[in-house]
Amino acid sequence: MSRKKKHAHHEEEAGEAWLLPYSDLMTLLLAVFIVLFAVSQIDAKKAQDMSERFSETMMDQKYVESVKNSGKQEEEGEEQATPPKPVTEEEQMEELKAELDEKMTQEHMTGSVSTNIDKRGLVISLNNAMFFEPGSAEIKKEYETTLIGISDLMGNIDNFIRVEGHTDNVPMNSEMYPSNWDLSVARATSVVRLFYGRSGVDPKKLIAVGYGEYRPIADNSTEAGRQKNRRIDIIVLNDKYSDLERSIIR
Repeated sequence: MSRKKKHAHHEEEAGEAWLLPYSDLMTLLLAVFIVLFAVSQIDAKKAQDMSERFSETMMDQKYVESVKNSGKQEEEGEEQATPPKPVTEEEQMEELKAELDEKMTQEHMTGSVSTNIDKRGLVISLNNAMFFEPGSAEIKKEYETTLIGISDLMGNIDNFIRVEGHTDNVPMNSEMYPSNWDLSVARATSVVRLFYGRSGVDPKKLIAVGYGEYRPIADNSTEAGRQKNRRIDIIVLNDKYSDLERSIIR
């Protein structure tokens, strides 16, 4: 019977031997899981820290100001890129008038040359007594340069230019100019000829007209009124009247 007991005890020890390596294996697996969990928690914390720092940087006041300034610069750039508004006809006429007035002031000619804008366009009025001898259509040599300077200022304008001759109502009776009408036409033609030969005005845009005494701007019963009526009007026609001239020559 003692042999049987001894044999039974040996089997019990052999049956419990597997517990040790199993326990070691479980311990090892548990350690691995703990390590993996710890690593994952560290990475998650790092990711959260990076996110918080990035958010703080993005909301920093300097960054906000830089964004605002950048947007403002873009808006200013867009404004600068916007093409300028086209110059209106009225503005163009006013600019030319100012240039002519300045030129006449520099040449001390304001008493003999005046400008104004009416429904026809820009009107430049020349005193005949200054630019012509009485009863003559020949321009005085000393004032040719002034007239050429006027025409040069008009050279860049595409509008038609009408030169009108006017006289007072005192009868004109000479072999060369039988009437005031003839004299007024001849004087207008002299100005156009000067513009044509020695200035930048397109000759296709020039028109010479004589009205004699029939379009006065003052009372012919006084010497002062008659002096105002003896004039040459150089008219830079506005688009309306220029278009009319274009329709005629086509």
